[in-house]
Parts: sequence; C-alpha cells; structure tokens
Amino acid sequence: MQSLSSAVWTNWTQLARRACRARHLHSSISRHSFKGPRDTVTSHPHPDEYSFERLRLKPDVLAALRLAFPSIKHPTPIQHRFIDAVLKGKDVLLKDSTGTGKSFALALALLSKGRGPPYKKDDGSRTLPITSLLLVPHRDLAYQLYHWIERIHHHMTRRESLPSLAQVLVRDSSATLEEHLAPIRKAAPHILIGTPQMVYDVVQADPHALPLDRLSTIVVDEADYLIPSVPVIPDKFLMMKIERQVNRHPGPTRLLLNQIYSATSARRNRRRDDRKRLPQLVMMSATLRNHLKRFLLADSGWFTQEPGKLVRITGDASAYYPRDLKNSSAENHATFALGGTGIQHHVLVVSEQGNVANIEGAAKRSEPTPEEESKPSPGSSSAPAQLPSHSVAPDVEEIDEPSPFNADVMEAIAASFALDVPSVALLVLPADAPVQRAVYDLRLLGVNARPLDVVKDENGKTHLMRRDFGATAENPTLLVSTLASTRGLDLPELSHVFILGVLDGAAVDSYMHVAGRVGRFGRGGKVISVVPAPYVVVLKNGHRKKVDEPRLMWTMFKKMNIKPVRFEHFD
Repeated sequence: MQSLSSAVWTNWTQLARRACRARHLHSSISRHSFKGPRDTVTSHPHPDEYSFERLRLKPDVLAALRLAFPSIKHPTPIQHRFIDAVLKGKDVLLKDSTGTGKSFALALALLSKGRGPPYKKDDGSRTLPITSLLLVPHRDLAYQLYHWIERIHHHMTRRESLPSLAQVLVRDSSATLEEHLAPIRKAAPHILIGTPQMVYDVVQADPHALPLDRLSTIVVDEADYLIPSVPVIPDKFLMMKIERQVNRHPGPTRLLLNQIYSATSARRNRRRDDRKRLPQLVMMSATLRNHLKRFLLADSGWFTQEPGKLVRITGDASAYYPRDLKNSSAENHATFALGGTGIQHHVLVVSEQGNVANIEGAAKRSEPTPEEESKPSPGSSSAPAQLPSHSVAPDVEEIDEPSPFNADVMEAIAASFALDVPSVALLVLPADAPVQRAVYDLRLLGVNARPLDVVKDENGKTHLMRRDFGATAENPTLLVSTLASTRGLDLPELSHVFILGVLDGAAVDSYMHVAGRVGRFGRGGKVISVVPAPYVVVLKNGHRKKVDEPRLMWTMFKKMNIKPVRFEHFD
C-alpha cells in the first residue's frame, strides 16, 4: 500500500512528462499494427477471398476508401460477410466483439446502396427519398459515423453535395425543431444518422419531413441499449414488473419500429410481396443477450419471415488473432470479447486515508519488457516529495462549490495517468456525473483533462481520425465522458481507459462496452478501475448500509472469467 503523498507526486509536471516520454507504448499495445478506423492485423493477412474488390461496393466508394484510409487493405471475415449481406438486401442480426469493424463496415455498405427514384411530394415537387435511417444511442457516435462518411466523400470523384449524401439529426438545445428540419427539407440525405428520440420527435411533429414508408434500410446500432427487453430471472414477479414497465415505456426505438413494421400478427404473417415494400432491417451490438434475441426474432414482428432472407452473424475471435491463441482459456476468450489480445484489467482501491493499493487477489504481472524496465519508477526523481500544486490552470474558470467527487480517488486517477499514459486516455464517469466538474478537479491536479466532444471540439474530431499510435505526447490528454456518451465510440489512439467507481451496478455489459474502447482491432491496452475502499452510508430511514465496491468488481470479473492484474506503480 502506498500513500499518494509519497514520492509519486515528486515534481509533478516533470514526472508526468518523463513517464510518458519513456513509455512509448507497452509491448503488448504495439504487438499488432492498426492504422485506421478499422484495419487488418498485418502479421496475419486475410485470405485473398476477403477483399473489398470481391464485394459489391460502388467503384467510387472503393476508390475513395483507398485514398481516405490507405492503410485499410482488406475487410475482416466479419466485415466481408456483413457488407455482403447488407448489399444483398437481407435482414441482418450481428453480434461481434468491440473493436472489430462493425460500424465502419456499415458505413461502406450504406454508401454503396442504390438510392430510390424521386417521388412526388404533397406540394407537387419531386424529391429523392431518404434511403437509410441509422439509429444510434448518442450524438457523438452519430458524428463519428458522419465524419467517416465525410472523409470518404471528400475523395469521391463524382460526388454529390455532402448534405445530399449524409446528415445528422440529433438534439441541440440551442436549435428549434424547425431549424433541425430545415437541412433535411432542403436536401433529403441518402443516409440519415440520428438518435431515436430526436427522430421520433420529428416523425410526430411532421411525418412528411421524414416519410418512413420511403425508407429502404433501417439500422439500429447498439441494439441492446436502444431496445428494452425483459430478462429471464428467477424472480417471476420481478419479471412481470419489468415487463409492465417496458410495455408502458417501450422507448422511441421500439415505437418507431412498430410504426414502420406494424408488429401485429397479421403483419408478421404478411405475404412475401408485402415484405418487398418494407425496409431491410439491420441490428448490431457487441452484446446481444438471449432474451433480447428471442424478442427480436420471435415476438417483435420486425424481421422478415421469408426463408433465406435473414442473416445472423456472430463474431469468432479466432478469426482476428494469432493461431496460438485460438485454443486459449476461457479467460483469454473473455479478453477477446473486450476487443484485444493484450488487454490488462486493473483495480485500484483508495482507502479513507488516501492510500492506494491494488485490489486484494490481483494477479502478478508477467516479466517486464526491456522498454518497461527502462522507464522511471514512481520515486526516481531526486526532487523533494510534495503534493501537486492545487492552483487553477490559466484557462480554467474558478468553481466555488464543493466537488461531488472523492478527492483521493481523483488523485489516484491523476497519478496513474501521469505515470503510465503516453498520449491519450479516456476517463469514464457514471452516467449522471458532472463531466465539467471532473475536468476542473483533474486540471487542478495538473492533468490535461478535456471533456470528450466530437461535435463542437475540433480536437474531439481529430481523436476519431488520428493514426499515429506509437507516438508519445509532451502533454498527454485525458478525455472525460460519461457511460451514456461513450458506448460505441471508436477512438483508436487510446491506450488506457480509466473508470471511476463501479458503473451501472456492476453490469457486465456496461463494463464490456467501456473496456472495449481500448484494444481496438486486436491491439493491447489497459483498463483501470479506481474505487473507494468499503464504506458505510446512512440511509434516510437511519439504517446503515455497507457499500463494498471492490467486492462488486470481483463479482463482475468472475462473470467474465477475467482476473485483474496488479498495476505496477502501486505494488
């Protein structure tokens, strides 16, 4: 156990920069090359049959792909199957690990789909229809997809205007509904990317602005998050209660799909000719639980019942990683499900006295590599030990209110970041936590912390596109977001994800999606959860309740067959 007031804080700014310059990247992070939103593992080239040329991508899209993302040479087997099924007009239910190229493959497929003929509007004018509607859980993911399309569009030779190709429809508190609709009315996009609530609000306000009967493809990304379903649990009364809640509040995604596909028994048994007039349905996620799949395939009435027209694709980790790992243990396969082959999971426990230690029972690390042995140790500086200066950074506005965050936990995150992160890391907060306040507290500790915003922040957009993964930064960046705004994002340069506390009641799916932000496409990385030691809270009725977050972490890890590893700086 090591106090945060020890030599960890020695000459804070110099120590942070020395740690980052010395590290470069952990050898497990650089074991595989990755040079784009989705790239192949160069040490294991794909067979010749997995090529973009063999797919039915439009020649203009294929040529632009080569120019926009020159390092992407081949699709993965999953990407190949996925693109092929989408372009053949089949319904698709896709479940694959985080970081394996689902969203990027989807963008290529939708760009290559044909657009329907113009139709006459009520006012007598003719317009092209919106071909594809892509529903995503939050605006940052919407803009990630949009930025990929924007980059490909830039390299197209015979290109239409970008608003005619793709637009984003997400809530902006500074704009009215009419202002949101104006670009769509001016030029209906080939691909419309939006959040379900915003799309539903538009349909309710003006059905003619977004004619659902003209769509040819509907995609639901992160389907398990957007479509509430009833889990199978031993408590039947609780199941009935959840079912009543879902029926009362089905959510905008279910309401939209019910409106489009009319989930009645008559429509579920529709004739094949009727099905041709209904849009293709694509659903995808890294976690699709059996109860949701049963609902989608048997009860929803959304998927086609025509034989051979529904494709179910499930990822196989062995298709992406070295052959000597294909027959590895269940623990390794759980790691595959979290995106990479070299992911290390750490849990740091912070006591009431501010001491930091690895969670009890964490495994010892493997032998250090020469690169790791050469890095400075936490107490290597000869300067006197001191805490970081708690003066406000020049560009941070003073906040007088007390912080809602545990100061010792934030200091542990700041220390771990300074000592181990070479360039860019992500801190994920609970869904209701104030991001701006967390950024403020971290910047007081000398951390270059910034809220993750890929819409208004140009640097946020840059993090989606940057490909210089081996570089170290003079002043590393810690992006800060919440659980709700992180899901599905692809930030390929991330080497570390920090998690504040236990997310979402220790839900396995939530941890998997957050941890999947590192290890994109087989690369390595570290997931570091920082939790307080067990403590007691007093409830409103006066009763006392013990909160044991380290125990919750162990329970969650056991469900995933993962054992945490000791974080070397706090051995």
